[in-house]
Amino acid sequence: MKKTFAIATLSILMLAQVSSTHAQQTNAPATNKGLASLFSSASEEELIEPDLAFQMKVTVKGPNTVVAELVPAKGYYLYKEKIRFAFKNGSGVLVNTVKLPSGEMKNDQIFGKTEVYRKAVPVEITMSRPANAGRVTLVAAYQGCHERLGVCYPPIEKAVNLVLP
Repeated sequence: MKKTFAIATLSILMLAQVSSTHAQQTNAPATNKGLASLFSSASEEELIEPDLAFQMKVTVKGPNTVVAELVPAKGYYLYKEKIRFAFKNGSGVLVNTVKLPSGEMKNDQIFGKTEVYRKAVPVEITMSRPANAGRVTLVAAYQGCHERLGVCYPPIEKAVNLVLP
């Protein structure tokens, strides 16, 4: 009797394992498809990947000035108060000033009345640096949302290596 019970229990456990494995295999593609569909189209009604929703271009304008342009995609906006810049990997290179233009006022569900950018934002960053600092990494942090869907992306951090004149 014990042997029959043990075989029956083992059979049930093996059957449960096979069923569980099959369920995991059949659900994985659906899960992947569901996640992929969140970022699959550039339509204003669908979310796009963060790197496409918020692009950044950086130009060195002189020995102590860098210009970063933050570009939200159509239908997206950036929060002015969430934009930050810092330098790393450059001994003694520090941010002096960050000049942001005026944005548009928005009554935001999360942050209340706040300034946002819906178009390209030129940001002038001045720095102090030792004369021998030739290479540095600019780190930018920002956050934005999809206007119509009301979906906000987590804060984004980008790093760009620069060669200074």
